[in-house]
Amino acid sequence: MIYNVKTKEEMIVKAFLFKIFPREEGYLPYLYLVNIGFPFYFLLKETSVKLLLGLLLLVTFIFLYRQVYWTKRFITIFIAVEFVITLLFAYLYHPMYLYMVFVFVYQAVRLPIKWLYWLSGGFGVLSLYLIFKTIYPDQLYLVYMLLPTVFGGCILPFIIKASLNYKELSEDLKRAADELQQKNKEMMLLEDSKKRMLSDLSHDLKTPMTTIQGYSKVLYEDLIDNEEQKKKYLKYIHNKSIRVTSLIDELFMFSKLDNPDFNLYKEKRDICEFFREIIVEYYEVFAEKEMELDITIPSVKILYHFDKKLIYRAISNILENTIKYNPEQTNVYLKLEKSLHSIILEIGDNGIGINEGIASSLFEPFTRGDKSRVDDGGSGLGLTISRKIIEKHNGRLILETKPLRGKTNFKIVLPLNKEIENNVQSN
Repeated sequence: MIYNVKTKEEMIVKAFLFKIFPREEGYLPYLYLVNIGFPFYFLLKETSVKLLLGLLLLVTFIFLYRQVYWTKRFITIFIAVEFVITLLFAYLYHPMYLYMVFVFVYQAVRLPIKWLYWLSGGFGVLSLYLIFKTIYPDQLYLVYMLLPTVFGGCILPFIIKASLNYKELSEDLKRAADELQQKNKEMMLLEDSKKRMLSDLSHDLKTPMTTIQGYSKVLYEDLIDNEEQKKKYLKYIHNKSIRVTSLIDELFMFSKLDNPDFNLYKEKRDICEFFREIIVEYYEVFAEKEMELDITIPSVKILYHFDKKLIYRAISNILENTIKYNPEQTNVYLKLEKSLHSIILEIGDNGIGINEGIASSLFEPFTRGDKSRVDDGGSGLGLTISRKIIEKHNGRLILETKPLRGKTNFKIVLPLNKEIENNVQSN
């Protein structure tokens, strides 16, 4: 208990100190502020009147020095007064106080170039006037000692500002070069993806078309007398034509979703009931493979704006893959829940699972679960289309290869925000 109190007290002290000395300032301001000790030391040797005046000027100087980091609106006034106080010290006490300019001169780089020019130039002119009026020619050695101070106070801010600008320019150029390199990599990957996509597309179209041409030629030339065999060939042609039509439909949808001008037709619906309706449509197919369904859907209404045709397609693509690529008697987990920021739909199973190497590219066009080009009836675009549909709804489609239960879990995350009206109503 004592330890906790001590920790709490330390946290309060640290919070207070960080308000006075913010972390983001770093050590530099305090390093320069230490130099104030030198004018303070010489002030102690002055008479009481000059000492009090000097201490007042010094306290004002320190206050302004700190305020430069707090109030950007008056930064020009603060730094200008710092210059004035430095000149007053040189005039009222001794020109050696001009060295105070190095305490705050690096702050001057925060000024617009116009004010930097006038303040630095004014400091130089007035400093030279004070030097030659008070110590020239009797103390000529002091003139030589103070000229670098005057010169430094005039030109150092410009040098620092130029260095900072050069550093920023170098960083900007490096950032631009990195971004350009990244874009070139992305363009190369996109080009490779397009080439692979065209190659896969030609393969997927060529195979059924070759079959259709071969069987139709045999039938056209009347080379088959057996009626049963003719019907079999006609069935092949019909099935392959359906395959080609399905592939063309998938390609059309894929190209539409890639178009930035593609519009969604959203309407407010109960997404819980919508999910139930999809599951009911596939219930018989699940039953044929003796798959056991574990369904978790809230009994309340969750009203959400979405394009029902597209979301139906996104979910059905995942369900069809679950049915197609898993063995009989697989357990399938279907879940819908509403969190604070999103609606989450999950479609998981304890079937064959998906290899980690394949999972990273599963949402790419023409990728199949077994990475083969066998004619399994799929287009290789289903999951790609599902992901694009979810992204059009500002959501995410996530594949979990090591979920909490089962071996595979597809998670659809649809965002809840002010732009998307959501209401939860009891039945």
